[in-house]
Amino acid sequence: MTNKPNLRLYHTGVIVDDLRAAMKLWGDALGLHWAPPLSSTVPLLCPTGIEPREVVFTYSLEGPHHVELLEQVNPAPYLNLTGGRYIHHLGYFTTDLPGESARLESLGLRRELSGVTDSGDVTRATFHINPVSPGMWIELVDQSVAEFTDPWLAEACAKAGIEYVSPFRLD
Repeated sequence: MTNKPNLRLYHTGVIVDDLRAAMKLWGDALGLHWAPPLSSTVPLLCPTGIEPREVVFTYSLEGPHHVELLEQVNPAPYLNLTGGRYIHHLGYFTTDLPGESARLESLGLRRELSGVTDSGDVTRATFHINPVSPGMWIELVDQSVAEFTDPWLAEACAKAGIEYVSPFRLD
C-alpha cells in the first residue's frame, strides 16, 4: 500500500509566442475568460546553473482545472529543458514542495528546473521531466504561490461574474 500523494492537479500550462493573441484565440475557440495578465521574474536553477526567468502569464477563469498561457520574455531557462521550449505541463498544487519533489525524483521523474533561494533550497515551483511522455512536464507549485494566485483568480472571476472554485485544497 502506498501513501496518497500530497498533490492536486489545478492547471495545464502552454507556452505561447504572443500572450494577447493566444488569449483571444483560446478564448474565442474554447469560450474561456482570462485573469489579468501578470509578469514574473525569478531565478531558476537549470541544468546549466541559475538563470533569470521572466514571463507574462494568465490563467483561465474557468476551472478548477485552469489553462495557463505563458509568454516567455526571457526563454533561457526553458531552453535548457530536455525537449526544448514549447512544453506543456500539468501543474499540481502541494503543501510540501521539497517532499513531493523528492518523491517524484525517487520515481524517476528528474527535476530539471526549480525556484531557488539564496541558500540553494527549492522554492515556489519545480519542473519534473516525464520520461515516458517527453514534453509533458509535471510542475509542482508551492503553497506560497497558491496564497497569491487564489485571491487573484477569485477577484477576476467575481468581476467577470463567474463562480470560482479554489483548486488549492487537498481534501
